[in-house]
Amino acid sequence: MKLNLQDYKNIVESLNEGIIILNKDNRILYANKYTQNLLSTNLKNLINIEFKSLFPKKSSKEVNNSINSKKSINDIEIYDKKNQKHFINISIEKVDISDDFYRLIIIDDITKIHTEEIKKSCIYKISEAIHDSDDLDTLYKEIHFILSTVTDVKNFYIALVDWETELITFPYFVDQYDKIPSPYKMKKGLTEYVLNSGQSLLLNKDIYKKLIKTHNIEPIGQSCFNWLGVPLKLANGKTIGMICVQNYTDDYIFNEEDKKILQYSSDQIAMAIKRKIDDIKIHKQAHYDDLTGLTNKALFHDRLDQAIHNAERKDEVLAILFIDLDNFKYVNDSMGHSTGDKLLKIIGNKLIESTRKSDTVSRWGGDEFCILLPNIKRLSGVYKLCDRILNTHLNNIIIEGQELHITASIGVSLFPQDGKNPDMLIKNADAAMYKSKELGKNQFHLYKPDMNEEVMERLNVETNLFRAIKNEEFQIVYQPQLSLKTNKIVGFEALVRWNQPDMGVLAPYKFIPIAEETNLIIPLGEWIIKKVCEQAKLWHDKGYNLKAGINISAKQFNQDKLVEIIQNTINDTSIKPSLIELELTESIIMKNVNRTLKICTELKKMGVSISVDDFGTGYSSLSYLKDFPIDKLKIDQSFISNLADHDGDDAKIANLVIDLGHKLGLEVVAEGVETQNQIDFLRKYACDEIQGFILSKPLEINEFENLINTHSN
Repeated sequence: MKLNLQDYKNIVESLNEGIIILNKDNRILYANKYTQNLLSTNLKNLINIEFKSLFPKKSSKEVNNSINSKKSINDIEIYDKKNQKHFINISIEKVDISDDFYRLIIIDDITKIHTEEIKKSCIYKISEAIHDSDDLDTLYKEIHFILSTVTDVKNFYIALVDWETELITFPYFVDQYDKIPSPYKMKKGLTEYVLNSGQSLLLNKDIYKKLIKTHNIEPIGQSCFNWLGVPLKLANGKTIGMICVQNYTDDYIFNEEDKKILQYSSDQIAMAIKRKIDDIKIHKQAHYDDLTGLTNKALFHDRLDQAIHNAERKDEVLAILFIDLDNFKYVNDSMGHSTGDKLLKIIGNKLIESTRKSDTVSRWGGDEFCILLPNIKRLSGVYKLCDRILNTHLNNIIIEGQELHITASIGVSLFPQDGKNPDMLIKNADAAMYKSKELGKNQFHLYKPDMNEEVMERLNVETNLFRAIKNEEFQIVYQPQLSLKTNKIVGFEALVRWNQPDMGVLAPYKFIPIAEETNLIIPLGEWIIKKVCEQAKLWHDKGYNLKAGINISAKQFNQDKLVEIIQNTINDTSIKPSLIELELTESIIMKNVNRTLKICTELKKMGVSISVDDFGTGYSSLSYLKDFPIDKLKIDQSFISNLADHDGDDAKIANLVIDLGHKLGLEVVAEGVETQNQIDFLRKYACDEIQGFILSKPLEINEFENLINTHSN
């Protein structure tokens, strides 16, 4: 018995698979309830439409061929009226209905199976990409490619967020209209909505209008209403970023299945990005300086080793620059570590700017930097770089509105003549750097073999300094000061010598700079203050009314306890404060004017005198003379040595200083006086006191007492 169309309808209506009956023209005569639900429509909307119109245009030909040949189609896309994508298998049968032939289309909805397979495939491929990718850039490209095989991702980006700074960065961004955004603070865009909510967002025009009203969303970049954003979450639920796909046309509309695929992949992507970022951090911590981002010692050493092998093979020359900032600790102590850190970052950047891409700039630690210069063609290029660093890149550094005057000492070693391995080249560049410091700083020197002997001597001095303070190997000597008015010895300048058991008596220039750099000047300076005050008190008790001149170094002055140390010394020794005269250089006074004024005022209140040592060799500004509680000026010996020419420039300067000091109510002392001619000049212009070898060299205690007694007789 042949069935009519109604019989078929009755049979297939309740089946749990899709059934469509087509006429001879491949138009729909009937679709069962399952098919209607699948396509989110009703029978009325399906009757008499072409079967192929249910499918995307790209599939029309395949569908037609299948109908004509009665061949099945597997895993084909079809969209419902809500524009949701489904995957189906189609099989086609020819049926005889009321003596006419029709086509029966059987539809098997495999969307869930297909989606699960895609998810698993994505996860597997992303896992492979994580394993195979050496860097994040490659990984991002691989993720983009993998997702492009399962959905439309022509426009795709990855955004990462730093919740502490609220900074959003875009490590991967591909878009047909917008450029890669620069990192920015969180605003009120769609990206921020997904990041803050931690929820996926499938956007259409209606949802967009609603978001603008309810969440105050601000459009950023090219307007787009076909947009899908999915948060990247770690296992602990923390959102670290998001992935986004967007389409500016309606040729493909993102749907729930796309969202599920991206959501399913997002955890894997988040974990991969986090792992790679952690790996990069670990690598960076092992090979780069945390503060400046420059290479550290380990990576520099490795690159130098490679560069040496390269240079050996190609018969090339390479250079090492060892750079040490002069007086950097003063910046830290006086302006704070935050300013010091900012200064190191700025200098690091300036060193990179001054070098080639093939060069390596490294922070060696503290205030030291190293530069590797491979393939040196001319030594003049190295000279020019050193000159550029010293005279250009260290100038005009402004931090928080304050200009800093920074200098550096540079040492240079060359491969192959100064060493055949990294350690030797670095050691010799370091030795050359110390030579630059020894000769006055703010300069550079090439390594010479005899420099290592000097470095060893320096290291020996540094090592023995620690022991010397404990063992009191230092000795104070006293150089008398004579009043030109009374011809009496009225005071002395205390100078320190080191009786080193192995090296003999060392003059101050041999160990004071090292004591400054190692901070040993603090305990040494305190010991000197105590010993000098004890001796001055003893002499005072013997009837010698002598003012004790004590040199104070920059490190001593800038420590917080100087006033306390002086007060404790006065209390412990019972010395009259008026017998203590602290000698400060102009540079110390002018480094931090407000702090200097505060300390000097406190010392003056105690009754201690302040003198300016080496006057005329430092700052040219004289305004501080009237603002600071100063008692005495000491004319530097460089101006005194040429006083034989009474009309020369030095004589005019000396005369000017004497006159200026007296007008400001200050006493004036001339240092380094060695001839009678100089004394005559100084008497003529009413200089108050003199000090120098014409009177006496620095003397030990007994010799000094004999001089006083002889002179008074």
